[in-house]
Order: sequence, then C-alpha cells, then structure tokens
Amino acid sequence: MPQIISKWIHLSYPLNCETPAYGGGDSLKLQHEKSIEDGDSCNTSYWSLSNHLGTHIDFPRHFVLAGKTSDDYNPEFWIFHSTFILDISPVEPGLIIESEAVDMDDVPDNTDILVIKTGFCYLREKDIYWENNPGFAPRLAAFLRKRFPHLKVFGFDSISLSSFAHREIGHEAHKAFLDHPNPILLLEDMDLSKVDNGMKLKQVIVAPLRVEGADGAPCTVFADIVE
Repeated sequence: MPQIISKWIHLSYPLNCETPAYGGGDSLKLQHEKSIEDGDSCNTSYWSLSNHLGTHIDFPRHFVLAGKTSDDYNPEFWIFHSTFILDISPVEPGLIIESEAVDMDDVPDNTDILVIKTGFCYLREKDIYWENNPGFAPRLAAFLRKRFPHLKVFGFDSISLSSFAHREIGHEAHKAFLDHPNPILLLEDMDLSKVDNGMKLKQVIVAPLRVEGADGAPCTVFADIVE
C-alpha cells in the first residue's frame, strides 16, 4: 500500500505593518520599547491593532449585544477533524456569493469547518482586496446550518464576510451567521494560496489570541494536509 505522507501548513497570514484592513483602516502599528542594538538587555515592543485585523475569528458578540464571546469556547472547540475546502475561484470582485453558486454535493454532512477559496487571496497586496472584496449572502447561513448540522466555523480568503461595496448586505449576513442559538463563527482573511479542491485535510487547528470577553481575535490557523 502507498505510504500516506502528511505535513502541516499555515492557513493564516503573519501580521505586519502592511496587513490590509477592512475599509482601508489602520494596519498593525509597532513601537520598539527596548533594543539590544541601542544597549538594552533585550528586545521588546508595543503592538497596536484592531482585533479584526488579519486572519481572525468573529465571535457572536461582534454583531450581537448579548452574543457569545471568546470566553464561551473551550479548547476542544478549536480542533477540527471533519474539514472541507471548496475552490470556487476566480470570484468576481464585489460579488455576493449565494448558496446556489456553490456546489456542495461533495461536502460531507458531518463537516465541522468549511473553507471556501474565492481566489481573492492572490489580490491581497492590492487595494481591490479591501475596496471590492466578494461577500456572502445572508441566506447562506440558514442553508449551511441545515445542510451541515455539525458546522462550527465558516472560513474564506476574503477580508470579510461583508463586501465593502455592499455593507448593508454584509451586516445582515453577519447577523444571520452569528445571531442564532447555533451560531457559525466566521474565519476571515485566510491564506488559501496553497490549497485547492484536490487537497485533503486531516485536521485543522484554529488558535485565536486569548483576550477575555473578546468579540473577535486574530488567529493562527494550522492544517495537516495529506500529500
């Protein structure tokens, strides 16, 4: 029998001072506090950033006044064993993606994290990435919730579920996913440049920065892929 070889890859971007922000907002700001080159005993710095910058998770509190926060999810929640990636690239700029536009026939019913590749990850260094990103329709939430009862997280390579060109629809979509007894968390701005439909994922780990009561948090995302 052929040997199964697996390896771990990142599905998240490192944060830096050029990280694009939704709506053209502020990126990461770094201020060096101590420097060995300046004669200090160590290197330290201050970081200033939005909690929705870079690859990040949206908790229900992001759009729901009494919604769940980071405190409401235990460590086991962030380990996913039934993963699936759908590559629907290339998606037109500003397009609102409906459930009818995505062929879900091959996605297993027990999927716990669904990742959609729009191809916008290849445009991340251009202004169009935040100015005219694709978004997702509000009714997609109900479709996914019914079709995949174990789905915990919905991820994608657009800067936000909300298209900046269609923000009102984006607000409705966020509420449709998050304002529900069974919320589907949103994993935005993923790095999917190295994945496609043919890639098999054994496991995905999402590791949000732990801040008490957070409505969202930057994440490091790891995937164990089968080669």
